[in-house]
Amino acid sequence: MTEPLRVACIGMGWWSDVLADAIKRSGKLKIVACFTRSEDKRNAFAKKYGCAPAASYEAILKDKGVEAIVNTTPNDVHLETTRQAAAAGKHVFLDKPIANSVSDGRKITDACREAGVVLALGYQRRRESHFRWVKQQIDAGVFGKVVNAEAISAATGSASSISRRGATRPPACRAA
Repeated sequence: MTEPLRVACIGMGWWSDVLADAIKRSGKLKIVACFTRSEDKRNAFAKKYGCAPAASYEAILKDKGVEAIVNTTPNDVHLETTRQAAAAGKHVFLDKPIANSVSDGRKITDACREAGVVLALGYQRRRESHFRWVKQQIDAGVFGKVVNAEAISAATGSASSISRRGATRPPACRAA
């Protein structure tokens, strides 16, 4: 049996717990360390998931026992945290979006490519039915040429209920 990949989680929030729960269920990864600026959050995460609370992100990067970083920090720090991880030889999992700009996204992919580490991106929601419905509408030309779109996914509605109400355009969709 292959040994699980040893990972450190950075950025403790509700989504980090969702990913950590999935990591535990998978058996393919093992959380060995964690870091976030809040000592209380860091210690609570470490206790819950049986890992070491690191004193700093730099400590995680120097830790030879950490093979990869699971990064759930805010999007505006993805570039710097990923550059540092790649330079330290750590593989990186980033949750969406990769960055707040195309330029930063390219810098992230370049840093990982140059360091020879794997960059994985989480787009776990793209296969949900309401997103597939919106994609079908875009492909069918219902919205015209889409140049920008923004969405909020909430439990109070679905694509099918939107179409049943007769809406022709999601409120935040702009067509050229």
